[in-house]
Parts: sequence; structure tokens; C-alpha cells
Amino acid sequence: MTWINFMSGYKGPHGNFGKRSWTDAFNTGNYSGNQIKVALQEQGQAGYSLGSGLRTEYMQKHQGAGHADNPLGKYQGPHGNFGRLAYNEAKLGGGWKPQDIYDEIQSGRSGMQMMGGALEQYNIDIADEQAARDAAKWRTDLQTQLTDLNNQINEPVAPPGVGYSAPSVVGKSGTRGANLKIAERGSRSGTKRWKRGGDSSWSMATVNTGGTSGKASNSSAVNV
Repeated sequence: MTWINFMSGYKGPHGNFGKRSWTDAFNTGNYSGNQIKVALQEQGQAGYSLGSGLRTEYMQKHQGAGHADNPLGKYQGPHGNFGRLAYNEAKLGGGWKPQDIYDEIQSGRSGMQMMGGALEQYNIDIADEQAARDAAKWRTDLQTQLTDLNNQINEPVAPPGVGYSAPSVVGKSGTRGANLKIAERGSRSGTKRWKRGGDSSWSMATVNTGGTSGKASNSSAVNV
């Protein structure tokens, strides 16, 4: 990052930085102690002198660019906040994940704010990550459905269960097997089966109409 940052406007009368530089910047209410320290560290790396009182009485009380409690401090922008350039440096150069960057800035430890460019890029990255997760889930769900369908198709067909019987077939043991011999009996057939023991003198009852005079005769009306 360039050493030309917001602290450039708070140099002392000799062109360097002292305790007055710190208090003037802090009293604006625009910067936290961590933001001012990181900016002064950059000024020191650029060759400007930092007074001993400034370092011991102010800077040592705050977390600078290399402090573990201010891990994104080294990406601080020239205006003291976290813009698109800082965001991309942290993500691409530092291996930070978009959500981790956002959460760290939101914690307030650095004192920085995520500016418009950084927020815009963060929202793009989060949307891309969500789309990738949705696509991966869709592929996984589709593969699961195809696997289940394939297993159903390849499942062996079970043999007929208990209670299954072959279709009934009427064979020779059908009606004949039941001895339903109505038309014949033994060696006799038809009406012959009604004759007694072969006695031809036996016959069915007949009606006797009597004489021709129309009067009832003395003979029986039914011959047996």
C-alpha cells in the first residue's frame, strides 16, 4: 500500500509525526486508535520520523498492522478503511474467504469499515458461492435419484408369493369324473331305465276313457 494516507494531513511543524499528530486525527472522530496506528506505521515505513512520545504513549496501546487481534489491519486503505483493493488483496493474496473478511470487519476490532467497492465485491462473491452450492446440491440430488431409479429397475422380480395357485383346468375328472350319469345307467339308456327288470308287461299308467256312450264305465279309470 502507498504511504500517502489520511495521516499525511496531520504532520507536525517539522514534517514528521508526534503526539499532536495523533490527537488531532483522533479528535476528528473519524478514526479509531488502530486505524491511526496502522497509518502511522505506513508513514514510518515511507521514511517519516515518529516521535518517541507518540510511539510509547499512544501507538503501543493499540493493535497495528502486524497484531494478531487486527489481522486485516495490514490491508487498510489510504483513507483508513477497507475498500475493493484491500478486499481483493486479503482474498487473493491473503487467502481470506469472503465471509471471513466480512465477519472480521463487522467485529469492529480493526476500526475499519467495508466501503462500497468492497461490499459490492463481497455480495458478488457470496452470490457466486451460493450458486455453486446450489448447483452441487442439484447434481447430488439428481445423482441420488438416478441411482435409486437404477436400483429399482435392476431389482430382481420376486417369485409368486404364498397363496398363488395355477389356473384350474377341467380334465377327464370333470363332470364325468363326478359320475353325473343322467342319461345312462349301466347298460341301459334313455327311457329304458324306467322298466322293471326287463318285464315288458309293465307300463306307465294310462287313462281309461270308458265306453262310447259318455257314461263312466265300471272299469277303473287308472290301470296299474
